Formats: sequence, structure tokens, C-alpha cells
Amino acid sequence: MKTKSKKGKKIILGVLGGVLVAVLGFCGFFALKVKAFEEQVGSFDVKKADMVFDTYGDPENPTVLMVHGMYMDGKMLADYCNELSEKYYLIVPTMHGMEGNQDTVFDSIDNECAYIEDYIKTECGGHIEYAYGISMGATTIYNMLERKEITIDKVILDGIYVADQGPMAAYMTSTNYYDFHEKALAGEDFDLGIMTIACKLMGITEEEAKDMVVKDMTANHMTYENMSRAAYACYTYEVDPQAMIMDTEIALWCGSDEPYAIKSHNIIKAHIANYTETLFDGYGHGELLSKHREEFVTKVESFFAE
Repeated sequence: MKTKSKKGKKIILGVLGGVLVAVLGFCGFFALKVKAFEEQVGSFDVKKADMVFDTYGDPENPTVLMVHGMYMDGKMLADYCNELSEKYYLIVPTMHGMEGNQDTVFDSIDNECAYIEDYIKTECGGHIEYAYGISMGATTIYNMLERKEITIDKVILDGIYVADQGPMAAYMTSTNYYDFHEKALAGEDFDLGIMTIACKLMGITEEEAKDMVVKDMTANHMTYENMSRAAYACYTYEVDPQAMIMDTEIALWCGSDEPYAIKSHNIIKAHIANYTETLFDGYGHGELLSKHREEFVTKVESFFAE
């Protein structure tokens, strides 16, 4: 009986050892893929180009800077801008590589900020009353507040991501979403596969993620180059540990079902002197903007009017 027991243990240990070797091998292979991705992102040739700006409303009204999210463009905010333009003058940039122009290349969040700051310095004397950013747009506005090249009285950061998810998240996001993007352009169906994990972290359904690809991402015809650089910039963003934002009143918004945004709030709270935080119960990433238009407009106007 002892001999059989020993043989059984050896078999189990052998199987476990084989599984461990396979797992380590897969992790090593995946790590090499991520490393190659990082090297590729850093080797893309960045072409300089003017930034696209759209404006809405009367320039005599208080100014609102509106910045879109990753893999989107300024046009996605147009309907909301038309409604808000009755009270405000809206400035809506589109980041490089996301405007449907295959010739432009997304460089970095710092570089995108510099284009926006130069525009505001030229057109508004370096100061505006309000700003709203969704997702990567929120990260971009926060970076401008750190840079202190312009001043803004009140800012809404909706679904901000500054939790440094790392290059692996950037690799997975850009590689998979580019594949989805190409299939959607060709009119093919696609399965989200491993990206269903990202849906859970964002608090959105698989149907919502696919709808975003089909309706929004395909409209921009983004290149893999731009998808990669944008995801890498967003998912490896680190808050300046020395920065303190003293003179801007900030509203931190996100859905209660998006843990990375909540984690990001907990990181930046220590760097903001004056903030309020609102978690919209049961909402996922960007859901206040995309699904609850009337509530969104009301809450934006209410915060700016306080």
C-alpha cells in the first residue's frame, strides 16, 4: 500500500510540475510579447501636425474645455455640446491619431496637453472657467492641472484612469481592440474573448463594448500604431508625486462599478486641495455620459453654477 501511495504522489507531483512548467513558459512567452510591444511603441515615427479644434456657442459665454476619451474623437461629444452651447462657449479638441486622419500620430499625453494649452493661451489668454474630461480626457486635463501652463476654475474628471495598469494592459487592449476594429470595418462579427475581463473592470457589458467598437472606433479608422501609443500613454500614466492642485475646484465622477476609476480617485485625492467625489450607483465606465444624457447635462450645469 505504501508503494502505491508513493507512486500516486509521484504522479501527482509530476503532473503539477508539468503544469507549473507550462504556466511559467506561457508567462515567459507573454512577457517577451509585452516587452516587444513596449519597444515597438517607442520606435514609431511621430509626425507633427496641427490639432483639430471644434467650437460651439457664443465666445462671450463662460468657456468649457471638453476632452474626449481614448479611441474616440471630439465629435462624440457634439450632441452634448450643442445642448450646453446655449449657456457656454465650448472648445473641443480631438487628439492626434483619433480624428480619422491616418497621417497623424499620437505622441504622448504631455504633447497633447501642449497643443491644447497653446490654443487656450492664444484664444483665451491662458485662462478658462470650466473643463470636462471623460476617461483618457480626464487624465489629460488632470495632467494639464499638474503642468500649470493654464488655469481653470472648475473641472469635472469623469472616469479618470491614473492607476498605472501597466504595459501588459496596454498591450492587451490595443492588440485586441485593433483586431475587433478591423473585423468591424470588414463587417465581420467578433468575440471579445479575454477582453471580457476588461469589461468587468470597466463595469460595462460585452454588448456595450462591441457597440463601442462598431459605432465609435470604426468611425475613426485608427491605426494600430495610434491605438498602441494611446493605450500605453494612458495605462502607464503616473501622477506627479510632488504636484499639488490648489486653485481649481474638482469634481471626481465615476460609476460605482468601475474599480480602476475609484482607485484613481484614491490616488489623486492627496494632491487636490478642493474636491468632491460622486459615485453614480450601478453605472459603469462613461455610462453617465453615454446613457443618461439629461442627467449628465443637468449635473454638469449644476456643478458649474455652484
